[in-house]
Amino acid sequence: MRKKYSIQPVLFLLALLVVGNNSFSQKSKTEQLKAKEEVLKKQLAQTQELLNATRNSQQTTLSELRIINKQIAYKEELLMNMNSQIRETERQINQNKKEIEELEADLDRLKKEFVEMVRFAYKNRKKEYNAMYLFSSDSYSQAYRRMKYIEQYTANRTRKAKEIVKMQEELNEQNIVLVKNVASKKELVANFDKEKQQFLEVKKQQQELLNKIKEDKESLQKKLDQQKAEQERIAAAIRAEIEKELAKSRKNNTFQLSPEAKLASTSFEKNRGSLPWPVTRGTITKRFGKQRHSQVATAYVQNNGIDISTLKGANVRVVFDGTVTSIFTIPGSGQTVIVSHGAYRTVYSNLKTVEVVINQKLKTKQKIGTLLPDNSGSISESHFEIWKISSSGMNPQNPAIWLYRN
Repeated sequence: MRKKYSIQPVLFLLALLVVGNNSFSQKSKTEQLKAKEEVLKKQLAQTQELLNATRNSQQTTLSELRIINKQIAYKEELLMNMNSQIRETERQINQNKKEIEELEADLDRLKKEFVEMVRFAYKNRKKEYNAMYLFSSDSYSQAYRRMKYIEQYTANRTRKAKEIVKMQEELNEQNIVLVKNVASKKELVANFDKEKQQFLEVKKQQQELLNKIKEDKESLQKKLDQQKAEQERIAAAIRAEIEKELAKSRKNNTFQLSPEAKLASTSFEKNRGSLPWPVTRGTITKRFGKQRHSQVATAYVQNNGIDISTLKGANVRVVFDGTVTSIFTIPGSGQTVIVSHGAYRTVYSNLKTVEVVINQKLKTKQKIGTLLPDNSGSISESHFEIWKISSSGMNPQNPAIWLYRN
């Protein structure tokens, strides 16, 4: 009776496919972490550029502190990302070790089977034996089957030898991957230590700036009061302007949208979370809603939108197709443009120049104007809001939820 082998080639190939899929999954996760790391590094570079601009002005400002806080947040996220990469690399190394051990066990079993086959072939290597084996058949059909068996057996020996060579190659490839993973892990650890030192340095700078500002409490309170008054003035002006538009759209005390406006609203809503930023680069330094002040624990600020710190005089662009419905000036805070998107309004404030006119139809990313410099004269801050208008009234939206997230 012909010997049955414990390792089936088909099962082995399936196992290799599983190993390949696992490797692809691990690689995919590693690539995702690496991609996120690159995004964070880009954001850090932007905040560093803004910090350099404020420091060149030789003036310590609250804007600088907000940028530093944002940079620290990015660094903390980057360190968490790198830790995740290190853990993923370690998991991948352990998985590779396990797979190599399994391959080695399969290889040992195949080698034992091959040895048995070689031993059998050696014992029966003479052509005379094959001839006697054929001539001893009881019939022509039996002789034919025996001849085919000899051919198949010879082919099987060759196939088994090729399988062993193939498995050895697979094993070598796994070893190469393992070595690369080890090297990658060492590089991540080195980068982690470097980022950690940079983080501590920025933290130290933030504390020094904070202490410097807190030394003059009267000046700090004055700045806070000015900031709060400016925000309230801007918020009131924007709300009043949108209320004017709402009043024009009312019919029989009911807010109604035209079919075209309804289509525009639906299209705008479908792009929630993927709208481009109103500036090409920058970092959010003032969030949406009511929040505790970053430097004074007893103070709170209310923001109907978000503020994005960016380079001085940066261009402002519309975030979606729409029509300009309002252009007005807020004393001390530049000009403001409101763009309609059906039931939604996007608001662009703190503009130095405006390059659009009322009723002008705009395309996504079309330039609206340029920004005013901040008090230090070194950077600019884009104030951006999104409002939803309905029969029940008007409600500010959190722009950070609507904009594309890096």
